[in-house]
Formats: sequence, C-alpha cells, structure tokens
Amino acid sequence: MSEQPQVVLAQDGPAPTERERFPLDVLFVGGGPAGLAGALRLAQLTRQGAGKAEAGSLEIAVIEKAEEFGHHGLSGAVFNPASLAELLPDYRERGCPLGRAVGDDAMFFLTPQRAWRLPGFALPPSMHNRGFAMVSLQRLTRWLAEQTEQAGVTLFPGTTGVKVLYEDGRVAGVRTGDKGLGRSGVRKGNFEAGYDLSARVTVFCEGPRGTLAEDVIDRFDLRSDCNPQQYSLGTKEVVRVPRTTGRGIAYHTLGHPLPAHAFGGGFLYEMDDQHYAIGFVVGLDWGDPTIDVQEELQRFKAHPFIHALLAGGEVVHYGAKTIPEGGYWAIPRLHAPGALLAGDSAGLVNVPTLKGIHYAIRSGMLAAECTYAALTAGGDLEAGLAAYRPALERSEVGRDLWASRNFRASFHHGLYPGLMRWGGRLLLGGGSRTRIPARPDWMAFRPRSEFRTRPAPPKPDGKLFLDKLGDVHRSGTAHRDDAPAHIRVVDPAVCSDRCLPFHGVAPCEHFCPARVYELQGEGRERRIEVAFQNCVHCKTCVIADPCGSVAGGPIQNIEWRAPAEGGPKYLNL
Repeated sequence: MSEQPQVVLAQDGPAPTERERFPLDVLFVGGGPAGLAGALRLAQLTRQGAGKAEAGSLEIAVIEKAEEFGHHGLSGAVFNPASLAELLPDYRERGCPLGRAVGDDAMFFLTPQRAWRLPGFALPPSMHNRGFAMVSLQRLTRWLAEQTEQAGVTLFPGTTGVKVLYEDGRVAGVRTGDKGLGRSGVRKGNFEAGYDLSARVTVFCEGPRGTLAEDVIDRFDLRSDCNPQQYSLGTKEVVRVPRTTGRGIAYHTLGHPLPAHAFGGGFLYEMDDQHYAIGFVVGLDWGDPTIDVQEELQRFKAHPFIHALLAGGEVVHYGAKTIPEGGYWAIPRLHAPGALLAGDSAGLVNVPTLKGIHYAIRSGMLAAECTYAALTAGGDLEAGLAAYRPALERSEVGRDLWASRNFRASFHHGLYPGLMRWGGRLLLGGGSRTRIPARPDWMAFRPRSEFRTRPAPPKPDGKLFLDKLGDVHRSGTAHRDDAPAHIRVVDPAVCSDRCLPFHGVAPCEHFCPARVYELQGEGRERRIEVAFQNCVHCKTCVIADPCGSVAGGPIQNIEWRAPAEGGPKYLNL
C-alpha cells in the first residue's frame, strides 16, 4: 500500500510562540445566509439599543473560509424573500441581485423518452413557486456581505475555523487556520499564523456537516435525542444558451434517470435571457455503490424534454453540495454552553419544498435576537441562549418543518412507495407525531451485484456534456499542490480488505462528484489515491463512506477537515 496523505491542521503542527488573540462578543462561523443575516440583525439591534446598559458596544465578526464571500455558496435556487424582507425591508432598493421571477412553475415525471406534467392541484400549496425569484446564492451572499459590513460588522474572508476553543466547559471561540504550510506541515517562507477569536457567544453556521459544528455536537452530545442527519447530494451546472424561453420556468422532475429504489430528481431554472441553472439531487441512502450524481446530471440533460431547452448550450459553471434532509426529527439540540447552531449546520431544510435559504436567514436572525437579549439582560447567559430553540419552533421554520416532519422517512423504500406514503401522511396532517427512527446514510450501501448496471452517461463533448474533471474545471476549484492535504484515508487496508471485496467496486470513486478518489493498482496492490486538489468541499465522502476505521468510533475511514486555504470559486451558482 502507498502512504496516504495526512490531514495537517493548525492545531496539530508546532504552535507559534505567540498566537494573536482577538476578543469579540459574538462570532458567526460561516459567511453564508445564516451567518450574515445573524450578524446583520445583531448589528441592527445593537444600533437600536445604543445608550442602554451593555448595548451599543457589541463586537461582532463573521469568518468565511472562501477567499470572497459567496465563493462557496451553492443552491438551486428559487428564493422566498419573506425573511429577507423583514431583515431589510428595502432590499430591492438596495440592489438585491434577484433573478427572473417564476412564471411557469411545474413538476414533471420523466420516463426515458417522455415528460408528464403533473396537474397543479396534485401538489400541496407549499410546493408552488410562482412569483418567487430565481437567485444565484453566490451573488446573493456577496450582496448580503456588503450590507453586513456597512452595518459595522467585521468580516474575515479567507479565514477558516479549524478548532473550537473551550474554557470552563463552554465554547469560548474559534482558532483559525495557519497559512503558508507545506505538505508535511512545515512552515514555508510565507507562513502566517492563525489567531484565536475568543467570543462570549459563537454561532456555528458552516453549512451542511460543518466540521466545527459537528465537533460541538459530538462534545455536548446534541444528537442524543434525535435521528442521525440524512443528506442528499446535489450537482449543479449553469448552462449558457442562445436564448431562454422568457417564461421564467422553474421545473422539477421525478423519475428518469434514477432507478426507482433511489430518492431524488432534477431541476431546471431560467435565470435570465441566456442562462439556465440545471441540477440533479439524490438522497445519499441510495444503496447502489455505483450511482454517480455527476453522471446522473449528464443523463438528465440528455432527456429529450430537457435537451430541447438546452440545445446549443455550453456549461459555464459547476458545483456540488450536500443538503441536510433529515427534517424535523433530525434537528439536534441547537444550544450548547456559549454556542448556537443555525442554517444548514442545524439541518433547517424543508425537503418537499426544496427550500432552505430563507430558513437559514430566519434562523440567523433568531439566533441574533436571542443572543442580544442574553448579553444585554444581565442575567444567566445560558438561559438566554436556550430560548433560541423555542423561538425557532414558534417561527415559520419550526411550523413548516413540523408539517413535513415525515417526508424523508416516507421514501426509505423507494420512489413509488414513498409517494403513496407521503400522500397518505399529507391527508393525516403530516403523519406520526412521534419520531420515526432512521439510520445514517452510509449504512444503506450494499454490494454492486444486487443492482442493475447503470447505463453509460452521454459521451463528453466539452460543451454541454462533461466528465468530472471538465466540470471541476468549471467550478474554479484550486488548492496548492504542496499544501497540507485536508483529506486522508485513515486506514488504507480497510479499502482493499473490506470495502472493495464487499461492494465489488470502490464506492468513493462514484459518490464523489469531483474525482477526488481513484482506485489504482491490481490485486493486492489495489489502493485509493486521493487527489485533494479536486475537492469542491461538498463533504459527501465523510457522510457516505461505508467503511468505519479499524479503530472504530463514530468517524468513517475517510477524514475531511476544512482546509485553511483553497477550495472552489463558485460564480453565479
């Protein structure tokens, strides 16, 4: 077996003689919609409370691992602006980058050659999108960062949190990553030490499966009374065409090209006169170790109905992201001593409506309001923070997630049984009011021999149909070749001795949407090579890896930690 690259973190290397410390009142970890909306709302409250005891002097900051705010932001997305309108009533006048309004909203069931439009009355009101706007999350996040900075919040782009700081049994802030490290962790000439951001309250909103959020969840056992989080993987492209329809189409699909045992579907959104956003999303409990969501997206584009809309088009941007889909029953406790969870890190996505951005904004705002009240009331800080979950439950976030609480569980046995179960549960007000147990996604993988061979994807043409490396190139992903690897296989022998013989293939070659993992060698010399430079930070590997390490424990045999440098550079996604 060849030696595997080691994950080198700032806290693992030699500590600098002096690490600068920045004291803050509130730190938001993650510069997406939840973190920025929370910081902006807290700044608004601070300004409104100026002159009152403890108010008007809060130091607020947001750290974001992308070089620029928005570069790691990816979503569908059809945007419900309700939360944003409360945060910034004049968002349109401020130049919020909304795309085309939805004018033609439809759900289709695809067979290999046909597209059957489902009647509107067959869909619940929450799944209708007419009047909402298509948005690029990257552009929306960049704009929201500008509004937040103008409000006086300190923004730290290109700054990765790599370690949670604890003091006296509570979260006390975050350490940021060292930059300028070589492959083995040795300091290069441009070495720049990370720093410690201490905070009275830290709000974790890193997106799905955030590394620091998961550390806090594990340390304080915040999932002790909920289901394990379940995820889907979404791949998305922006396709430039000669001209779009002009109707503002927002199409969602079920059926082809997915087999019936897998849960998922496609979407096609009209962004402007020349661009479509197209994507494919599949639940990570698909079972078949050969399903490849990037390839499913290529098959989806080849369907006659979809291909007719994309004729003459060229892919200009690509990205991939995991989506928390466990719903209400998978939401962990959202408060730990000195910390809150918000947005996708808390699992706040409404799966049947394919909505999460306005829930992220709302959760960030509520986290800010509870934090402000806790910091300025002069009483028990932890009691004040504990008010966050009840406030979330009373909001539209809690109400909507409760209404769809059993949606994902309905599809555990495939598409057709799921549609019948969910239809029945809708008639019964959402179904069971007690938690339906679930299992982690990685436990669903079974041997390749139990499934039919997937058809070959369309042959890449370099324009509309791409292989993984062609798509990765369009994601803007860049990591230094001599940087510390942020991914490693914990025990290579597990891959060759257990995973490959059981599954008949290397599942990681298929579930990774960026060709990070590649099986090399023959016979006993087979090994998984890790090209961390391709990584688009979707974190599918640490969710879907089906083989635990020899040492046991909750981690899988693939370890992923957010790197201090590098990553995708998403544009218009």
